[in-house]
Amino acid sequence: MHGLSDEEITGELLKRLRDKDRAYHDLSVVTKKLEAVNARLIESEKLKTDFLSNIRNEINNPLTSVLTLCEFLVSDADSTGQETLISVAGTIYREAFNLSFQLRNIFAAAELEAGDAVLCASNVDIPALIRNTTLSFKQRMTEKKLSVAINVGEEWSASPYFVVDADKLQRVLANLLTNAIEFSHEGKNIEIRAGREGSSLVVIVEDHGIGIEKDAQGIIFDRFRQLETGVTKSHAGHGLGLSIVKAFVELMNGTITVRSAKNEGTAFTVTLPEGQAVAGASAFSEDGNDFFFNDSGEKF
Repeated sequence: MHGLSDEEITGELLKRLRDKDRAYHDLSVVTKKLEAVNARLIESEKLKTDFLSNIRNEINNPLTSVLTLCEFLVSDADSTGQETLISVAGTIYREAFNLSFQLRNIFAAAELEAGDAVLCASNVDIPALIRNTTLSFKQRMTEKKLSVAINVGEEWSASPYFVVDADKLQRVLANLLTNAIEFSHEGKNIEIRAGREGSSLVVIVEDHGIGIEKDAQGIIFDRFRQLETGVTKSHAGHGLGLSIVKAFVELMNGTITVRSAKNEGTAFTVTLPEGQAVAGASAFSEDGNDFFFNDSGEKF
């Protein structure tokens, strides 16, 4: 049998060393990727844990308040004055509204998570939808001494209708509006503008509140993500609202952008292409009734 020369043995050893180095390199790359995935999983689990803890309070607190106040009314109705009744009724409404809002977001998030979110577009009266959604927040805005200016372009006068999923657009607008209310300074103004650009609908919700620092604007649409965390946070929320907004906008083949600066307010711009109607409804209605309003920049 022919023996290997020193040169051949050296070559084979070098080849095996190179193969070993490549194997170690590949293993190192895989290990780093696994570490990165593990870090994301740990962060995701922490975000979910924080969310569950937070949402528990967001649901329990208003529910407890409603039950306690109702018990008070039932047990002491005869001796309760009208002023007290009005105050208690207002508090019950506020807490029930907050609870309803949180639950609707949770249901929307669950629908998105399960992949069950589908479009149901129809002819929607855009000024009416905006007005109706805004009116539902009137009490919250009154408590914070906020005013809202609704401005729709003149092009809506001839035809106020646009083919879009009314329920999803309403949820988008409601979440943007509740954010504007939450982060506005007391006594300031919120603006909602709607217009057409070509065949697209453009809605802008702008506040004059605390604003968002530029380096934080990339994460505000992440699910469960909040810029403030912990028990000492100064603003309510659970980190679902803007993620739902982005998901619904993208489901409707639209885009959303944010323009903001710290202490200079925030403006969210939603652009949606016109869809294809699958139903004959001609106006937006949250409870089955038709609503028609004449919007002309009115404030309240």
